[in-house]
Amino acid sequence: MCTGLSFANGNSHYFGRNLDLEIDYPVDVVITPRNHPFRFRNADGLKTHNAIIGMGLVQNDYPLYFEGVNDKGLGMAGLAFWTSCHYFPVQEGKLNLASFEILQYILGKCSTVEEAKEEFKNINITNVGFSSAMAPSPLHWLISDANSSIVVEQTEAHGLMVYDDPFNVLTNEPEFPFHEKNLSFYCNVSNHLENFSETRFAPNFPDFIKMGAGMGTSGLPGGLDSMSRFVRVAFTRLNSVCSNETEECSIQQFFHILSSVYQTNGCDQVKPGEYEVTQYSCGANLETGRFYYTTYSNQSITAVDLHKEDLDSDRIVSYPVKRDLRVELQN
Repeated sequence: MCTGLSFANGNSHYFGRNLDLEIDYPVDVVITPRNHPFRFRNADGLKTHNAIIGMGLVQNDYPLYFEGVNDKGLGMAGLAFWTSCHYFPVQEGKLNLASFEILQYILGKCSTVEEAKEEFKNINITNVGFSSAMAPSPLHWLISDANSSIVVEQTEAHGLMVYDDPFNVLTNEPEFPFHEKNLSFYCNVSNHLENFSETRFAPNFPDFIKMGAGMGTSGLPGGLDSMSRFVRVAFTRLNSVCSNETEECSIQQFFHILSSVYQTNGCDQVKPGEYEVTQYSCGANLETGRFYYTTYSNQSITAVDLHKEDLDSDRIVSYPVKRDLRVELQN
């Protein structure tokens, strides 16, 4: 389970996600420079491409990204889509890409959401796994630039679909159109206490006591399920206010929004003794390429700057994730 987010403050735009899993993968911050070739199983590769930074695993000199942003300001994240996802066999006349190749292809070639939309018109996401030990992960994707976001899903019933996402967030099941309609049930939730001054419970309903600030949000769902998280993170993002437009304020606010759907160890049991938690949260400035992250065990924000690397190189660069708790002692 995961939550994806695109967020703007002033002229700065940020893209990232929570990765919620019961498995703590040994991910690194991975930078793929422009001249490291991408090879695809059933399509022509990319000898040169946009540079990419994100969390991932490097297997056989191939970067397997969970999410990423490129040096043109386009971000993309794959989120679990367990039930509805369907990958098809290779289809003649289509651009056939495996699920583990989609992010590399789109971020490698595209600079904007509109360019990505054009690419998806001829793409078929295939049922090819990375290896015999790594079967295809059922995913759907959030793709964002500074102007807009889209959701890409492929199902057996509808094939590959691209949806405009005016909320700039994504979680997991069900399909995106459900999440969009489901928000209508929460149209009376408000960030204003004043909006809670009158009741519509019933005619002549007795006077009620205001219990304090936040009562306007009392209808927000509080579960860790994907439907509840979609509503809550959309509400938090759409009502978010930053005190200023500095980078520090913006990235702090970005992580605060993601923390509204944070998963704590012990609250979501997958099977006996195993719990899904927010393994990491990350966000990148789409204009500067600076990539920020925290982990479950280390809430201090760490950053890696894409543009401090040689982006014309052909060698992947990896930075080990800082997982150990850091505490600043004041006395």
